[in-house]
Amino acid sequence: MTLVALSVAALLSVAPASSSIARIPFTWTPGQIEIAVRVNDAHATFLLDTASEYSVVSSRLAAQLHLALEHTHGRDFADDVWLAIGGISLEHQRVMVMPFDGYYAQGRSIDGLIGYDLFARFVVAIDFTERRLTVSEPSSFKRSADTIAVPIDFVGRLATVQTKIRLTDGRSLGARLVIDTGASQGVILRYPFAEANGLLNSGSVASGPVAPALRRKLQTLIDVPVQEVSIGDWTFDHPRVEAQRAPSGSGAFTSTDGLIGNTLLQRFVLFVDYPHRRLLLKPLRHKGGL
Repeated sequence: MTLVALSVAALLSVAPASSSIARIPFTWTPGQIEIAVRVNDAHATFLLDTASEYSVVSSRLAAQLHLALEHTHGRDFADDVWLAIGGISLEHQRVMVMPFDGYYAQGRSIDGLIGYDLFARFVVAIDFTERRLTVSEPSSFKRSADTIAVPIDFVGRLATVQTKIRLTDGRSLGARLVIDTGASQGVILRYPFAEANGLLNSGSVASGPVAPALRRKLQTLIDVPVQEVSIGDWTFDHPRVEAQRAPSGSGAFTSTDGLIGNTLLQRFVLFVDYPHRRLLLKPLRHKGGL
């Protein structure tokens, strides 16, 4: 999920201050990472979402906790919220509040997103095989030699990586993609990028409309014929790449060209290292095609 960047300063403090590592189990609901979170005095299930510019609490949970809301730039916020994930405590948080009706309609009890505030403070390793997060202090984190480093650039609070997409017609396109652990897809290109590069008429309509997780409104994607996608020194052969067919919602954004989601990211142990402005990829050699 990608949220519109807002110029609102978040208050962040972390307790306890320690260089120790926290290991946090997660549930893999194919395509998304579910983690147990304590929000003030309530226990809830959140998604881990690198493309969420704030941590988010559902309207339902905010009402249960009697959070005072402030409406700013078309969004609702609540201040001084405490989030605890495993041994990590994020205090005095400014969180976004929004409906999670899309998840409830799917029968999923998801009541929030853990986003930028966690990643900005820690190095977070995501092990999709072991279903575990490892959270480290940036000052004590050491990169292992078997990882591929990919520089991160920020668009507001969105972390992006530069990729190269080679089409089946021989063209190569550079694309700045948001790292999105909240998305189950591989690569989704935004409408302005797809339209500018003549991709909307080059592919076929993807099988079935896709509903954004937080909303019930459907959007239609097309499959883009792609030979390979490269990120850093790693190349994916014939990955599924889709494009949004209409300039609605996030599909209209021009600040980034699209997103890269868990269909591709799960092929690695993924080290999300915002403090050092990099993504580290440790390939899982035993997985098919790697």
